[in-house]
Amino acid sequence: MHHVIAPTPDSPASQAVGLDLDGTLTQPGPWLGGRIGLPQPGAIDALRTLARHRAVFVYTARPTRWLPEVADWVTWYSGLEAFVDPSPERAYWTSSGGTILVTNTKLGAAAYVDDRAVHHAGDWAITFAAVSRAIGLGRPGVCTTT
Repeated sequence: MHHVIAPTPDSPASQAVGLDLDGTLTQPGPWLGGRIGLPQPGAIDALRTLARHRAVFVYTARPTRWLPEVADWVTWYSGLEAFVDPSPERAYWTSSGGTILVTNTKLGAAAYVDDRAVHHAGDWAITFAAVSRAIGLGRPGVCTTT
């Protein structure tokens, strides 16, 4: 079952789409030392299209010191203005019009695109099974104690 999350003024989360950087916008690979991979095929076109319709933020687990390089990468490849989130208290990004926020905080959003995500559709038995497979629970040699 699919449902549309329409942008509404009373729901700031409905305004945005969050895009993970590493392995989602970029081709898979290590990022040690601040290295940022090349864009995945189709990623930049998708980012530009989404930015025409919703507020878009790029999130990453990278430390704050690497965020300016991420913003530069987004601007270089997309041609859109990207800047580092200056607010540690921000919960939402609602500015549409093609300006991309770069953050290491997962803000409220209508949708997230992330290579490590497991979709939860209301059934924890299915979700837990998917997470368990992803992290190897139940395999020999994997700790399963709580």
